[in-house]
Amino acid sequence: MTTKCLVEEQEHRELDSYDLIEVLELVKDHRWQEIWRRYNRQPGEFATLNFELYPPHYFVQMTVQQLTSLALSAKYNVTPYIMQALIRRVLLGHRHGLILDKLSRYGVPVGADDTINLSCSIGTVGIDLVVSRDKNAPEYRFRRFGTSRVEQDEQRPLDHYDMVAILLSSYLNRTDWILNRYVPQEILNEGTEEEKVVRFSSPAGDYLVDFLFQHIKNDVTRELPPRGNVSVGTMHQVITRLFAGHDPALITQELTRQGIIITVVEATRDFSLARYLNDNYIEMRCRRTS
Repeated sequence: MTTKCLVEEQEHRELDSYDLIEVLELVKDHRWQEIWRRYNRQPGEFATLNFELYPPHYFVQMTVQQLTSLALSAKYNVTPYIMQALIRRVLLGHRHGLILDKLSRYGVPVGADDTINLSCSIGTVGIDLVVSRDKNAPEYRFRRFGTSRVEQDEQRPLDHYDMVAILLSSYLNRTDWILNRYVPQEILNEGTEEEKVVRFSSPAGDYLVDFLFQHIKNDVTRELPPRGNVSVGTMHQVITRLFAGHDPALITQELTRQGIIITVVEATRDFSLARYLNDNYIEMRCRRTS
């Protein structure tokens, strides 16, 4: 009988895409002990951790191991951010050619092969990520997209990947970058400042998430909306759990840990999270669709 790790025991679920993203987040924060505390199936040992995903037409495998010394090899040539971006793009069904192009722009050597190998290390923790594409995978299916720069450049609709990108960029106070990339170009060129709003919807598991990002003036008194003090980090956790299809009880638990009051009934139906940050207003409305 296979021993379960702490996450599997406490959350009563199998490991999934949320956990790959979460492990890489913990690596970025140098929280090595926490990784093994949550995911090690062999207590007392720094065993090699293996994670697998099976999105349509792909096989994703990530290995995390304790290195005996600092890694100086050229093999470890990427960052956890790049790995997270790759995982999200694969899960969302972005064009394989687009994925390869993005990696090459980061200076990651890629060819026309259907297998992508990435490695990174921080401290004495090494991560290997292998993404294999089915050689018989069908061509990318066209989906209608809008007129923002991202949609035009990447020829795809905005989705969960962009929500995460905007949340991170808003935390880094990159307002102009967000508006230039995500506001429809006709509004960006001819609209008023009040019209330059980023607004789109995207499915995430059993939910439809309506996302709003708006630059605001700081000389106007504003009331804090319900759940209007949610950090972008917590929003990131919630959207990642929703996308992985986690039970509403886990969403409730995630928010409660951060002092956000919400019931399981609300999480099962419809709830909103909001934040004022760096003269911007961010809102996520999550509606259960099934």
